[in-house]
Amino acid sequence: MLIDDPLQVVASAVTPVVLVSATAILISGVNSRHIAIADRIRSLTAEYRNAATNPARRAGIDRQLPIFHLRVQLASWSIRGLYLASACFITMALIISATLWRQMIAVATLPLFIGGIILVLFSIVCELWELQEANRTLFEEISDLKQTTKA
Repeated sequence: MLIDDPLQVVASAVTPVVLVSATAILISGVNSRHIAIADRIRSLTAEYRNAATNPARRAGIDRQLPIFHLRVQLASWSIRGLYLASACFITMALIISATLWRQMIAVATLPLFIGGIILVLFSIVCELWELQEANRTLFEEISDLKQTTKA
């Protein structure tokens, strides 16, 4: 399919640009979660190192830190997936734009689109898993609070 009209090429290239914008919004949200998780890990480790922290609280922190470690890894993988998806969509836009000169490279657009969509899906799965782990840390915190108030 030869595209003679430059405006048609531009119109075709808009779709991946919209996907890049949507992915950028997702990156921003996941990055905020990553920062919040990292800050929480730092505050928990500082509390753990404090000599005034009682052993029961340290035990609670011991149970929570592996979960936070998994959460920060999931958020990190999600961000990586989203950046790779953005790279796929940007490359796809460039290839669509270049189809005026070389029709052969147009066949790469569909694999790039599918790859980008798969990466976004992967990132969504990581974020859903991270959310589940976030609930675990909250339940641990509530459990610690209940044990502290009973003592």
